[in-house]
Amino acid sequence: MAIRRIDAGEIRMACELTGPEGAPVACLNHCFGSDLHYWDRHLDAFEGFRVLRYDTRGHGGSDAPDGPYRLEMLAADVAGLLDALGVGRVHFCGVSIGGQIAQTFALDYPERVASLILVNTTCEYGEDQVALWRARARQVLEEGIEAVHAALMTRWFTDEAAAEQPPGYRYMSDAIRRFPPQSFAAAVEAMCHLHTTPRLPRIAAPTLVIGTPEDPGAPREVTEKMARLIPNASLEWLIPARHLASLEHPERFNTLVRSFLSKQV
Repeated sequence: MAIRRIDAGEIRMACELTGPEGAPVACLNHCFGSDLHYWDRHLDAFEGFRVLRYDTRGHGGSDAPDGPYRLEMLAADVAGLLDALGVGRVHFCGVSIGGQIAQTFALDYPERVASLILVNTTCEYGEDQVALWRARARQVLEEGIEAVHAALMTRWFTDEAAAEQPPGYRYMSDAIRRFPPQSFAAAVEAMCHLHTTPRLPRIAAPTLVIGTPEDPGAPREVTEKMARLIPNASLEWLIPARHLASLEHPERFNTLVRSFLSKQV
């Protein structure tokens, strides 16, 4: 099925809905600066599900209204998209900012979440991380995306991936170059207001947390805290990797997700 643009409340969102009608729906949210094609290498993990993947506000083919954005706004976009498509509950999988949106969605719309998969994401940022992201946003607005391209790729991938340049590495390198500077800054503000930590014990859905011990964006201690605070959570590691571990280890990621989801249906 081709990518469609759907009225989802106050914006139009690009999405693709594939898989057997009547099957449980898996809703997939990509990382910062990418789009729904993040999941091209991971669709095998959701075999047997009806898969909804979409572009977050400001990303890909979805509308990009002026910012700043907030995570509650991005979660409300998902609710609007599900309403427009007639989808009730979903198994929600999110990477990085997509995992921040997934947490927020699970807290704001708990009745709509059958299970949760949080991948290389975090529940909080320290002052240094907030300052770093805001400095990057200012640099992008002043100098363009290329000014931060190398730093982001180093943050996201290991040196081995940079040398070998597997498909996921090449995809993200191209995707971030297409990311509009205004959308970069607007999405950064959403992340900078992240603080779900005290609310995590309210998440009732079965949850799989996938992390990386050497992730500069989601430190090991925070990943472990998330898995500890969410009542029905399990934790798995992808190594060696940095922030976008699933793109370095797609087969291992797919196996972990498939195993988790097989216990939820």
